[in-house]
Amino acid sequence: MSDRKHQADVEAVQVALKQIGELLHGIVSRSDIKQISAEVLRLNEAVRNGAAGRVQSGDHPQDFSKLLLAEADDTNRMS
Repeated sequence: MSDRKHQADVEAVQVALKQIGELLHGIVSRSDIKQISAEVLRLNEAVRNGAAGRVQSGDHPQDFSKLLLAEADDTNRMS
């Protein structure tokens, strides 16, 4: 991902987090929104990379950890 694209993504998430915090909680966050935004994007990318080829679009999100565990070791697979 280019630096420009990454920065645009961080800025978009910043706006979303700021709006969500104000709408849902009625307060302005005292946390560093830019840092939170960058971390949200980093974690999302890590999950996508971890799921690539292992989790299909039809799989239920709650099964993600179970599927990764099964991929890590065949003895973890359900029979």
